[in-house]
Parts: sequence; C-alpha cells; structure tokens
Amino acid sequence: MPAPRPSKTATLTAKDALVPWQNPELTGINRLRGRAYGYGYASLGDALAAAKPLALSLDGTWKFKVLDRPEDTPADFPSPTLKDAGWADITVPGCFTMQGFGKPIYTNVKLPWASRYPEVPDANPTGLYRTRFTVPKDWAGKRLILRFGSIESVGSVWVNGVAVGLSKDSRLPSEFDVTAVAKPGVNVLAVQVIQWSDCTFIEDQDEWWQAGIAREVELLAYPQVHIEDHFAKAGYDHVSGAGRLDLTVRVHATPAKGWKIRARLFDRRGKPALRKPLEAEVNWCEAKDPHRAEEHIAKLGADLPKVAAWSHESPNLYTLVVSLVDPAGKETDHARSRIGFRSVVIKDRSLLLNGRRVFIRGANRHENHDRTGKVVDADTTLLDIQVLKRFNFNAVRTSHYPPHPRWFDLCDEHGILCIDETNLEAHHHYHDIANDPRYALAFLDRGSRMVLRDRNHPSIIIWSLGNETGYGPNHDAMAAWMRHADPTRIMHYEGAIAVAGWDKGHAGSDLVCPMYPPPKDLVNWATTTKDWRPLIMCEYAHAMGNSCGGLADYWQAFENTPGMQGGFIWELLDHGIRKRLGSDMPVGADATATPSGRTPDIGWPGDTEYWAYGGDFGEATHDTNFVCDGLVWPDRTPHTPMWEAKTLFQPLAVRLLDAATCAVQVRSKYDFISTAHLAGTWQLTVDGREVADGKLAKLDLAPGAHAQFQVPCRIPSVLPGQEVHVTLRWHDTRDLPLTGRNHEVAWAQFALPAVAAAPAAPAVATRRNRLAIDQGRSTIAITGDGVAVEIERSSGRLLRWSVGGTDLLASGPATSIWRAPTDNDGIRLTDMHRNPLKNPNNPWEAKPVRRWMIAHLDEAQTTLEKLSARVVGDSAEVVARTRTWGADKAKAVIAEHRLRIAPDGSLAWSHRFDTHKDLPDLPRLGVHLTLPLGFEQLEWLGLGPHETYNDRRACGMVGRFASTVLDQYAPHIMPQEHGHHLDTRWLSLRRADGVGLLVSAAPMLEFNASRFDQMALSKAWHTTDVVADDCVHLHLDAAHRGLGTASCGPDTFDQYRVRTGQRYQLAYRLVPLVAGQDANAAHRAL
Repeated sequence: MPAPRPSKTATLTAKDALVPWQNPELTGINRLRGRAYGYGYASLGDALAAAKPLALSLDGTWKFKVLDRPEDTPADFPSPTLKDAGWADITVPGCFTMQGFGKPIYTNVKLPWASRYPEVPDANPTGLYRTRFTVPKDWAGKRLILRFGSIESVGSVWVNGVAVGLSKDSRLPSEFDVTAVAKPGVNVLAVQVIQWSDCTFIEDQDEWWQAGIAREVELLAYPQVHIEDHFAKAGYDHVSGAGRLDLTVRVHATPAKGWKIRARLFDRRGKPALRKPLEAEVNWCEAKDPHRAEEHIAKLGADLPKVAAWSHESPNLYTLVVSLVDPAGKETDHARSRIGFRSVVIKDRSLLLNGRRVFIRGANRHENHDRTGKVVDADTTLLDIQVLKRFNFNAVRTSHYPPHPRWFDLCDEHGILCIDETNLEAHHHYHDIANDPRYALAFLDRGSRMVLRDRNHPSIIIWSLGNETGYGPNHDAMAAWMRHADPTRIMHYEGAIAVAGWDKGHAGSDLVCPMYPPPKDLVNWATTTKDWRPLIMCEYAHAMGNSCGGLADYWQAFENTPGMQGGFIWELLDHGIRKRLGSDMPVGADATATPSGRTPDIGWPGDTEYWAYGGDFGEATHDTNFVCDGLVWPDRTPHTPMWEAKTLFQPLAVRLLDAATCAVQVRSKYDFISTAHLAGTWQLTVDGREVADGKLAKLDLAPGAHAQFQVPCRIPSVLPGQEVHVTLRWHDTRDLPLTGRNHEVAWAQFALPAVAAAPAAPAVATRRNRLAIDQGRSTIAITGDGVAVEIERSSGRLLRWSVGGTDLLASGPATSIWRAPTDNDGIRLTDMHRNPLKNPNNPWEAKPVRRWMIAHLDEAQTTLEKLSARVVGDSAEVVARTRTWGADKAKAVIAEHRLRIAPDGSLAWSHRFDTHKDLPDLPRLGVHLTLPLGFEQLEWLGLGPHETYNDRRACGMVGRFASTVLDQYAPHIMPQEHGHHLDTRWLSLRRADGVGLLVSAAPMLEFNASRFDQMALSKAWHTTDVVADDCVHLHLDAAHRGLGTASCGPDTFDQYRVRTGQRYQLAYRLVPLVAGQDANAAHRAL
C-alpha cells in the first residue's frame, strides 16, 4: 500500500463535501480489509503455545482532551511536536464518558437528541488522544499494522503527524498499515474520537451511549510477505464420526513462485492429528497483472477418519498452525486458530448440531461493566461464562454486536453456543434505514467484517443480521454475502419475520425467531404452520427486576411442541453504572471500593453507592431503569430467576412412578454426553428435617435415554400430620475449570406417603382461666393469666398482643391489597400515574400498575363496618367486618376477620375476603401485621430457600429454612416487591433470646417478612432511598399476583392473577414461643 500522505488539516475528509462523521456511504478510510483476529508468530513453537506474539501493546495511560465539537480540533493536534504535557491523563482502553469527560446516557429506542439521519447535533463531544510508543529495533524491515479493537463511534488516526486512516463501527477492529510512517524508536500516535456520527443511527441499541477507545490498541509486526488471513472450515459427519478440514489462506504481498503454505493440526493433548502436515503452493502472479497483485491464495484440505467433535457439552478443540514457507524451504511466518469439528443444519423443522436436535437454553448478553462501561476485562468475561455454565445455560446471543474476540475464545473452550450478531440497530428509524441505499454499504461492511473476524470459532453456530432495524434490501444484500462467504452456519434476523409475518422473510432468517409472544401463540404457530424453519425465540422472559414469571410455562411449550427449540432470555446483565451519593459522575475503575460484604456488593441499607440508570447523570432524554433488565446484578450476583432457569434447564428429567416404593424414572436431557459423570444422592426429610440419606445407583444413560430405579430409602413412621419428602440430587464429578468438582446440576423432590404412628393419648384437660373482656370507649381489652390483647374500636385492628409480659405484635392484621410494583407491573417512572387509559386493550398502555393507580389501590383505605367481641367458653371471640377500597367505595374488598383468643394467649385467625367484580385484578390479597423491632430470626417450613411466586416456583423445594428478616431483602436497582414464599406450613420470628411467635397455617399460606414498608418501597427510586423501619413487616397472603414479564412482553398469565369477583380465605394461628421451643413441634401440637 502506498504511504499515506500528510493531512493538511486535523480532520480526515472523504472525497465528497460531506464531513466523514455524517456520511453513511463512507465506512472507513485506508482501513485494511477484514480478517481473522489473531497474531503472527516467529516460530512453530510460539504459535502452538500462543506465546510471544509479534505485537506491542499500546494500552495504558494516554494524554487526553475533550472538545465540544469535532470542528474545534486544532490543526496541529496530530503534530509530534505538540506540547501535551498539560493535558489530562486517561486510561486506554476506556470510555472517556466513564472517566470524567462527559457522562453516559441511556436511551432504549429514541435517540438522545432530535435530528434527521444522518445529521448529528453541532454539540458533539470529541476526544483527542495522544500517546508515544517505541518500535523495537529488531522490527526494522517488517510490515507494521496498527490495530484498534474498537472505537466508538468514529476514529481518525495519525502517526507522527501523518494521517493514517479513519474508522467506523464501534464494535469491530480497525487496522491500518503504518509501515511507511512508523519508525524505529519513539513515535507519536494521535486519535480523534467523535461520539455522534452517521453510525449512531445504526448503533441505536438498548444500552448506555458511551464514547472512547473501548478495546485494546496494538502494533502488530509481520514479515513483508506474511499470512494475512485464514479460514478453516471444520466439517463433521455425525454418522461416521469423520471430519473434513478445508483451509483457505491469504498471503500478503507478491511472493515469487515457490512460496508454500504448510498446515499442522494438533489435538487437545498437543499430539499431531494429521499423519503429515498439509502443504499447498501459494498461487502467484506476474507483477504485470496488477488486478491480482494482492490476491495470493492457497487452499488445502484433508479428510480425517475419526475426530472428536465439538459441542457445548464436549468442547473438543484442535489447534491449527498455519505456516508460510519461502522458496528456500524456511518457515517465515506462523498463525494459529483453535478450531472444532461440527455441523450445523436445519432439517425437518429442527436445528441440528452434529445431527442432534438441540434445545437452546440461552440468554442475551451485552458487554457492560459497572465501573468501566463498554470495557469488559478478561476476568469479568470469564465470570459471565462461569455464571452461565453453573446455571445450566448452553447458549448466548451476542446482543446486539460482535463482542470482544476473547468472548468467543472462551466459548470455544468451555462450550457455549453463540449467535454472533452484526452491529446494526436502527430502532428509532426502524422502517427507514434498511431501505435507504446510502446505508447499504454500511450494512454489508459490518456483516462481512464480522464474518471475516469470527468465522473460525466453532462456538458460533448462527450469524445474525442485527436487531430491530426493520427489514429491507440492505439486509438481503448483507445476508447474501454472508451465506456465500460462510455456508457452514445458518442465518438469524428477527426483523425478517416481524415485518412481513412469521411465515415470511426466508432470505433474511433461517429461524422463526420472535420476541415476547406468550406460549399459547407459539404453540398455535408451531402446530399449524407449514414453514420448514424451527422456532427459537431470540428474546423472551424479560428479566427486569423481580421477573421471569411464567418461564416454566414457556419450557413446557418448548419441550412438548414439535418445531420449537427454546430461546434466549432477555437478558443476562443489569447495566447499572456504579454511582456515589452526592456525585454526578460514575464511580471510576480506580475509585476506592466500599464493599458491604454482602452479595450483591452494593444496594444495602446504609450503602452510599448505588447502581445508576437513565436520568441519573442529568440526561434530559432517557429511558429510566429499562437498562436494568438482567438475570444478574451488575456485579454478576444472580437474581432468583437464575435459580428458576437452572432448575428448568437441568440435564435430567425425573418422574415419580410409585410413591409407595419410591420408584422413579430418570431421563437424560443431555444432547451428546452420557450421564456417567454424575453422582447421585438422596435425602429423606420429615417436616423439612433430614432423617436419612444415601447414595443413588450410578447412572450411565445415553442422550435421551431413560432408566427406572427404586430409591433405597425406607419411609419412616411419623406422627400424625407430618410430611415426608425425598430429595434427589446429582453432582458433576468432573473437575471442570468453571464449575469445579461436585457441582450440583440437577435435583428433584417428591412427597411420599407418610405412615402415621398411632396418635398419642389425649392430654388430660387442665382447668384454664377464663378470659375477660373490657368493652372500653376506644379499645376492647381481652385479658387473662399473663395474656393481654387490645383491639381498636375505630378500626377493628389489633393494637397489642402480649403474652407473659412480652409484646409480640405491634399492629395488625389488616387487609392488604398493595405491593411495591415490580418492573413488570409497570415502569416506575413512566407508568405509575392515574392518567385515563385511551386504549384499555393496549398492553403497553394498560400496565397493571396504571390500572391499580387509576383505581387508587395505592391509596386504599379501610373502614370498620361491624365489630363484636364475646366470651366463648374459656376463650374470647372478636369479629370485625371491614371495607377496603380505592377510588370507589362501592367497589371494595369486604373482609370478615374472625379472631379466637385462647386462654394460653394464642390467636386463631380466619379471614374471608369478598372482592368486587369491577375491581382490577389485585396485586395481593391478605393481611399485614407488624412486629416490634428485634424479631429478626426467621424460620419457615415451606418452599425455599429462594423466594417463590405462583408463576416462578420451580426452584423452590419443601424444607425447613432459616434466615434473617434483613437477608430476605433483594436490593433491586429499582426497589420493588421481593421476598415472597409459597406453600408455607408455618413460620416463626424470634428475638436473639429465642422468644418469638409462630404463624401456623391451616393448611398453607404465602408470606413475606421484611424490614421495609411496601408503600415506602413503592416511592423509592434507588436503593439509597430505602430505609429499614424500626419494626418487622409481615404479610400473610391468601393470594398474590404472579410476576410475569410485562415490562417487555406478555402480562402475568391469567391463571396467576388475583382475579376479583371471587371469595378468598386465609386461616392461621399465632402462637407465642419461648426460648428453646421447637417451632415445628409447636405447630404439630395445635
């Protein structure tokens, strides 16, 4: 390539009059063609070990200045003699918007400013970067290539004052030949980074807007004649087990006749996989043929009679080393790739990997770090894969752009199936840009360079044309190029089926890949269509806040409907940015950490740091907390839906065949490997306490096979009313790098028939003191021996319950119909208002919280309509009738609260709720009580240990669990309802001295114990707004609304809602507990 000429101005310009950053037809200047990401090596040994690549890292501390607009860039900015000592320091790689120069902005669909594409605002933050680097003396005579891993969004580059080139596309590398301008010794590199450009309109993804040099900067050295690119197609015949390697190698420069390519293949142990290296001559041409001067190709191939195939369960990798041999027979250059033999096809409406139908148990993944933004370090990248593997995920869609190359290296190594997605989203201009010929080259450029960079990775089984950019000829042109360049993979693009219909868009997508329809719509499609394509959801189960209700319903549909194969949950990660109270800037990567010692590491009461979302950095235009919609917190601590997914995704399906003999059937859901590596155990529990355990017979099931066996446990004799459960667990005995030895991968639990012993003889009745009732003017007092109960006449609420001089309740129970809205109930900062509904049938408008607000359920008041108290035998009975309503007193919940007070001080409550048919479905229906501060020790017999809701309960097992009330808190970035528990037989709350109370259900109830008031949570916008109360809030529910996924998807399914026009009942007893008294024994004694 001829040496670039010095620029007369500091801004690189294109041939036409448009400035480069507002010209979509310009995709780059002097940028080298795309190729496989990698390095050159001086020797075979170095290449095989991936050691000592011929590369110089330019990462580190650079000099930096930010301008208001690119036109303000001084003409002498690139000059080597410019004095920049007084400039600020900045870290590269890094987003300058995360380092105190500007601020991050969050929008989902709309752009941060009003503009007509491709024009951008005059106010356009522009970063000026400068650094010095030293070219080693022994690199003299080599070809030097300057590589930027990514620049957001337009980067212009100078070396020693000479204009080198211009880069577009914020998620792919840009390489420039600097051989003619970089010299041995010290050199000056200058980079101008412009935040807003014509690229902005097609990088309109649902994430933070940042700017800067977000990935590594490196200087690469090669011989003048060297391996420039290689593509290894590693095919697999699942019938014979044979592999086929087809290798295409491109050589740079014009070698003379006699240059060869030599290829060696090594297995995982480092042993040669070929009998001898492959060799082929590089095609060459005379210098007089200029049209072919840079196309020097060698093609090699080999059949391997038996290979270890790559899959997500057995990620078998081979190391390919490609060497360039000069006419004298000397190997002068080496390149390497790790490849895997596998096949990806669609047949009979099924996506087949290596001939097997594979369910996609996936998640969408953005790249984000709460301290560094788009810069995600290697440890965090590996942590993401570790989290996925530990929770039984097998796939990732790289939403919505190609990730850092190390992501695919790690997915190749550890076994994650990937959709590699083109960096294209024009959400704000959804129907326009895909049809605009000015952007046609940008579409093709981004798709082709992604394929060229990543096509050697076996973990990538699907290419994606991008996200939410409508559908048009620009897509079809890109898809045609990608299909021709790489026929080994299939194509995905949701827009192709969203715009024209699920049975259309075949040119753009080999999958029917919708977003967010409910299971019934999926089943209806799959059972009636004639389309040949499988249905795999590219987004579903929107994981915003306390979410993923109905995930089990989706998987019941996936696993029982031909033509459906799973999908990708939206999304893996909350994108909160760490921020400190009193500051308007992000907490940078070098700031002093203030960990709480808990997980997640911030968000707890008293913390001064919190995770920020849209609007928290002063943005006028933003989309609030919609950026916080992940399965894990920003520090990768899992939300409860991860445990739900792990249970639903586990590789064994277990069914109880006969409870009396404890006979079970186990079916393997593995796709490729046997179950020989699993070791099983059983535990027998009575009322949640283990009474026996043992080992299960070893399973060695082939994929899809099943076996029956009897669990070797003996059902014990129990007391009347006790429950017996058997829990089966399987652990992976392999010492895998990310999960370790004995990691639990599957479990199942079954209730067994209890053989009750003869009941004990009834205790001899002892004379008990009668209770007395004092009908006071403002209260009704019920007293007895050590017992004191007070009922407020005006409300019917209990004001005091004291036994033995200990106050056990501060107030309650009172009718409760409100919960702190979840993100799925409605987005707090946009949906929580009372504006009348224009279209009640529009689910985006008629969010549950808005219906509740219009009905004033958040301001619900309760009035007493009737109150009576009387002595019944040696007990006392209080009956209160109340009316609870919001906007309309006639549309109310009528409750009858019946209390029986025993002489020993225990309280037997029964509540009957009649709900008016014209009320909206309710958030919850039950009662609210408060306990004095100090009743912090929580224990319960029911589903646990995780929180459970009626549409997210698969992860809950019956057991006896201990916690604290504060540990029930889930610090969601937007505070909301959390900590609910289903199927509770009893719960106890105690002080540190062991004194407490028992809630004994008849037969079961739902509960929530918290230090936080639901209305206070409703009004909080951040975790730092949440203050623990000086009491314990206890909610006992007859019914509680499911969670659903309505923040972006279907509302809570009908069967999980609290429907009105019906009667609900709730019954339980409150019993005082003394220190050392077993709560379960007290429960059984009732």
